[in-house]
Amino acid sequence: MGLLELKHKIQMQIENADERLLRIVSSVFDNYLEDNVLPDNENIVSEPIVAYDSTGKPLTLKQYNKEIDKGIDDFNNGRFISQEDLENEVDSWYNE
Repeated sequence: MGLLELKHKIQMQIENADERLLRIVSSVFDNYLEDNVLPDNENIVSEPIVAYDSTGKPLTLKQYNKEIDKGIDDFNNGRFISQEDLENEVDSWYNE
């Protein structure tokens, strides 16, 4: 089935769909567009995803390398917390 046939088939199915199905399809499109559009409006389809950030946002190789560079810069400029200090901070949460 070619692209035009597939589009036509989906259009016909949408025309005959009930509200429940339309809400499902709408949700699928919303999630797809959220996951596949980057903040600077670049489409990630043109660049493969190589990783995900801590919130689940997909990262291209360029974005991934930028995050690594930022982390190295943070470390080189003392913007970090040691393992021991972090453990002490977490322990203090339980003692409050």
